[in-house]
Amino acid sequence: MIQRLQQLVDRFAEGRNTRFAQMLHTNEARIRSYLTGAVMPKYDFLSAVSQELGVSIDWLISGEGEMLRKDNAALERRLKAAESAEPSGLPVYESDFTCNFEEVENDQNCRPGYFMDTPLNRSADFWCSVQGKSMSPDIEPGDKIALRRCTWDNFEPGHIYAVVMDDLRTVKKLRRVPSDPTVLEFVATNPDYGIERYPVSRILHLYRVVGKLHSF
Repeated sequence: MIQRLQQLVDRFAEGRNTRFAQMLHTNEARIRSYLTGAVMPKYDFLSAVSQELGVSIDWLISGEGEMLRKDNAALERRLKAAESAEPSGLPVYESDFTCNFEEVENDQNCRPGYFMDTPLNRSADFWCSVQGKSMSPDIEPGDKIALRRCTWDNFEPGHIYAVVMDDLRTVKKLRRVPSDPTVLEFVATNPDYGIERYPVSRILHLYRVVGKLHSF
């Protein structure tokens, strides 16, 4: 059954567990537990797959027969309409900002993993994930942060920013260096981490952190 579930994720959600979970009104952790074999799907989940995606339960359980039910023409039209509809909420990108200082390949994913609608959307442009512990307890590993694009005209020292440099993505409090206006201090909240300085000229994109959602 695991192989057949993976086929459905690939077919209906382009291989993305999160998108597949949204289609079935559940969460990504549940889908992942099924695909790893840690949990055996119950009938209510199989029934939801059949109802929402037009999949044959017999095929899903045993592999016998055709994948799709013969009565799923209306479902196919609904799925195509959903794909062409304007998404609701702000995009959530799977690329991580690290809260440490190590160099990383700057491979920002330009395609969102999914969309999220929260009250914070009114002051943000998009969401990203965070890894690393240097901003604890303000921001914990796995948290989603709401980001708003900034320019140097509206930069406010002392606030938390997500910074994209030539070979680094990080989240830190930013401070000016009075003795050198060409440099910024990157300050960690966690006292176990230090302060580093980087030239302003290395910064490609600057985003103000305007909110967060904690990942449990």
